[in-house]
Amino acid sequence: MLDDPNFREDSVREVLIVPLLAALGFSEAPPYRILRSKRLEHPFVYIGTVKKNVTIIPDYVLERDGEMAWILDAKGPDETIDSGKNVEQAYSYAIHPDIRVPLYGLCNGRKPVVFHVSEGPPVIDVALEEIHSIWPIVLGILGCRPAWPHGIPPGFHPDMGLALAKAGLDRDENGTKYWQTMMGVRVRSVTRIEDDLYSVTGVYGGPDTNGAYSVTFDFGPDVLPKFVAALPEEIQEAVTRQLKHQPYSLAFHPHACPIMMMTGDPGDKVIKNDNESYQPFIGEDFAPDFLAPPERLPEIDGE
Repeated sequence: MLDDPNFREDSVREVLIVPLLAALGFSEAPPYRILRSKRLEHPFVYIGTVKKNVTIIPDYVLERDGEMAWILDAKGPDETIDSGKNVEQAYSYAIHPDIRVPLYGLCNGRKPVVFHVSEGPPVIDVALEEIHSIWPIVLGILGCRPAWPHGIPPGFHPDMGLALAKAGLDRDENGTKYWQTMMGVRVRSVTRIEDDLYSVTGVYGGPDTNGAYSVTFDFGPDVLPKFVAALPEEIQEAVTRQLKHQPYSLAFHPHACPIMMMTGDPGDKVIKNDNESYQPFIGEDFAPDFLAPPERLPEIDGE
């Protein structure tokens, strides 16, 4: 069927996706309910301070026990669904404040591909004719597992680097990376990962940009003096000393973080741990942010 030129997106929806959703337990009625073509009141989303128009309305929003859980968009058999504009737009829809779901998927009839907003590689990518071979996994991810309230775990900050890359906002049409400058980054920790590699984590943004994001900046010894110089003078020596001795890492008190302006390139490497994926920026410059001073002198845990 898929090689027939008359078998198009509408056929994918009716012939293949409708039975798939039914097998997952979804129908027109609660508790596993199908919402069709849900429009956004304001069709744009902010990622940090970058505004992106959302130009698609996915065919299906899947609701679980009254909470939106994931979205699915149908495409024609010849369309690409594992990278590119289709995926970027589905991601932008999934993170919209009116939706806020952790999972977004596309299906072109040949295969369903499902992504998690906080992970890089897809969590499901299998030929539709082989889906029976991983059906317990598919059912656990899409059918029966409870959703977090509002689609995101409490206290969870999505990663800024991964968000920009997923939305296609990290580079221009020619593939040239956009330098990113972020003001008001609240530094949470700094670590010496290797002799020639340091990593800073922080939180960027807040309610005015539709929520805060985690950011990670990796940099080498040549940039370290810029980071240290951007710290309050009273703690520069202590931070430098801590990075020279085990455990080569320190965390600042959550209510007294140094606040900096950070500049760097979007990285290309996605790092995955037990809870999420993140994509570090390549740090080029650090400066104190005098417009947003910390409430009190930053504290170094353990000192």
